[in-house]
Amino acid sequence: MQGEVSVAKQLSGSECLEACITSLRQALAKDDRFMPHMAYHGFTAEIIFHFQPHESFAPPVDRTVGIWKGETTGPEGELISATVEIPLRPPNLVREEAGMPTPVLVTDSKGQSHEEWKKTGKVPHQAAIPHNKVKGA
Repeated sequence: MQGEVSVAKQLSGSECLEACITSLRQALAKDDRFMPHMAYHGFTAEIIFHFQPHESFAPPVDRTVGIWKGETTGPEGELISATVEIPLRPPNLVREEAGMPTPVLVTDSKGQSHEEWKKTGKVPHQAAIPHNKVKGA
């Protein structure tokens, strides 16, 4: 009999960055100005990023990122201002919310255990591939 147990591993730096970007994307995707049918000649953006690691020797990150893309002619539209706060949560919950795999300890039928990384949560439904036959082929 095979069993799985969640492993509480710390988040890597790249996992933290991915979780931050995912949270930012989810928060701003709700704004009508980022709908797929919207089109702009260009834009400017400023992202103020504050990252505070917990129980770590690493110092916090405070950085402002300026972005200038496309044409900058013509009047500027309305300014979008958003603050996205990411609360402290268990590492595997952060991974699940960002769509990243989580570490699990898998025990096989022989009692041998090993670690695997598995995606949990909602798995998109895959439609069956139609098998159309062409006469004479």
